[in-house]
Amino acid sequence: MTTSALLEQGFWAFLATAGFAVLFNVPTRMLAVCGFTGALGLMWRDVLLGAGAHPVAATFVGSLIVGLLGYTQARFFHVPRLIFTVTGIVPMIPGIAAFETMVFFVRGDVSAGVESAVVSLLLIGAIAFGLVTARMVMTLGDARSPAPPRGIWLREHAHRDPDVGAS
Repeated sequence: MTTSALLEQGFWAFLATAGFAVLFNVPTRMLAVCGFTGALGLMWRDVLLGAGAHPVAATFVGSLIVGLLGYTQARFFHVPRLIFTVTGIVPMIPGIAAFETMVFFVRGDVSAGVESAVVSLLLIGAIAFGLVTARMVMTLGDARSPAPPRGIWLREHAHRDPDVGAS
């Protein structure tokens, strides 16, 4: 893939990501950051595809980049990470493969339809696995300092008398 074609893909991915960010009511000041996240993830995926990588592996790396960027940007800008990760994976969703699956089944070509469906599911799984891997990497040290109790635990411990168990 040439540099100009890669930059063109990045530009269209930027617009698609920013457009979905508008659709998801992302704050206006974060639209460019969301667009950058989606564009960078898709450009990494395209570079790996151009280098001969398997589409599932390239999609995994692209979504891993989106997840890592989403976590770092969420911490930097003090906004929820889903703002960046949900909009950032939109350009990598395998819409063409899913459409081909339907076309194959409508035409009666069951074997090609099943093959296309498996590829679509593998690509979707690679996106999910890339985001999960990014979350595991970015929250690796958080287990050392557990969060305060929430929900029912907080209510249960809040009403306990500290002098009852003391001897």
